[in-house]
Parts: sequence; structure tokens; C-alpha cells
Amino acid sequence: METTGTVKEIWRYPVSSLGGEMCMDVFVGDTGVEGDRQFALFDPASGKVAAPEKEARWRPALFLSSAREATGARIGFPDGAWLHVADPLILPMLSDHFGFDVAVGRYKDLDGQSAALPQIENRYNVAPIHLVTAASMKKLKTLVPDAKIDRRRFRPNILVEGKTEADFAEMGWIDETLSFGGLLCKVSEQAKRCGMTLIAQPGLDEKAEILRSIVRHASRSFGVYCDILKPGKVRVGTAFSRCSPPASPTRNDQAARS
Repeated sequence: METTGTVKEIWRYPVSSLGGEMCMDVFVGDTGVEGDRQFALFDPASGKVAAPEKEARWRPALFLSSAREATGARIGFPDGAWLHVADPLILPMLSDHFGFDVAVGRYKDLDGQSAALPQIENRYNVAPIHLVTAASMKKLKTLVPDAKIDRRRFRPNILVEGKTEADFAEMGWIDETLSFGGLLCKVSEQAKRCGMTLIAQPGLDEKAEILRSIVRHASRSFGVYCDILKPGKVRVGTAFSRCSPPASPTRNDQAARS
């Protein structure tokens, strides 16, 4: 395997669509980063899960934060308050923040405290890991120089810094294996971008040109999704390497085996 670079940042997003937390190290299992995207906000009247990229009324979600502690997942509010996702006091605070009734749901069976939350449909089920390279972010900055290009616009689990600075290099890694020490991933597909990339959030203004540039210069993709081949722990600073998939046998090779 060729050493490709190092892990620059690791992110976990306990509640979908909300801001996440930067981690120094995490365990990555078959379904992704431990504690990642286990909950979501939803409209109790319709049952629909929050979708800030589709409905403007859900955009205040980007001004909330989420984090995972020993006692479970918590949601942080702009005034500095933090409440456990199952705390009864969180419902009126969410409703005040959005201007309509909002509740918290779980995607699957969790700890005893969270099990009381209603189970909802998981709208984020693309792949266990989302990876973005620092080189791609730098390239996007050259395409939209008047915008603040921040990894929070793209919600990666892993941000890597490569030895080379090729533009959008990860787009060519499909089907390759990435090794992060004990963790092995297979790059499965390019990450198609949506309106989340341009929506305003704390410290970031709304900037439609970001998505337009990704559409024009990268076929609407930015970063890649990965499946887990071997679960393991990953930490900031870990070197990672990539290995191309084995070449398909040639006609002569096939004839020799027959």
C-alpha cells in the first residue's frame, strides 16, 4: 500500500442535520463512527424528519449542536444550554427555536434512557463513513475565493491531508482500500452534494456559488463514501494508505486458467 497522508480531523454527528463534535479518536464499527447519526429531529404532526437542505423551516437546525458523552447524546442551543436528547425540557426549547413543534427521534434501539424516544425513519443511510480531503477544500477555495470554505459545510467523518495536493484526488479512489492502522475501508462512491453546502450556519454565510462550483467542476460531487472492511480505532494524526483494487484478469490470463 502507498502511504497517502494523515488524518487531520475526525467528526461525529450524534443528531442528523445538527452541528457535530470534533474527536481525537473514535472506534469505527460496521455501521460507522460509534455514536454517529443515531438521532434526528422530526415534526410530530407529520412524522417527517428534519431536512434543512429541502425545507427552509428546518434551517435553524444548523444553529444547534450535538455531542455524545457517557450519559448519552445531548443537543446544544445558541444560548449555551445543553440537554440530553431524552430530557422532557428539550421539547419546548426546540419548539421555541424553530417556531413550531419539534421532537427528537431515534433511528434504532439505543440505551435505556433513549429507548423512550419514538423510532423514526433513517434518512441518512448512504454509507458508514464520509471522507473529504484537505486538498479538495483548498481547490474549492480557489474556485470560490470570496466564500469561507469550512469542513462544516460538508459534514465529513474523516478529513485527511494528503502527501500530494491533486485537485479532487479522492474522486479517483473508488473501489480502493484505505488503511487507517487497524481500520480498513473501501471507497464505495462519490458524495453527491445538496443544498446543505450553501446554507448559513454559525460563522458561515449562505453562499450559493459553492454548490454551483461543485456542480460545474466536480460533477456535483465532493468527498467520498466508504464501507467498512475491518472495524477499528482511528485517531487524529494516524497515517493512512491506499491500495488499488486488483486488476481484472486479461484474456490470456483467463485462457491460462481454463
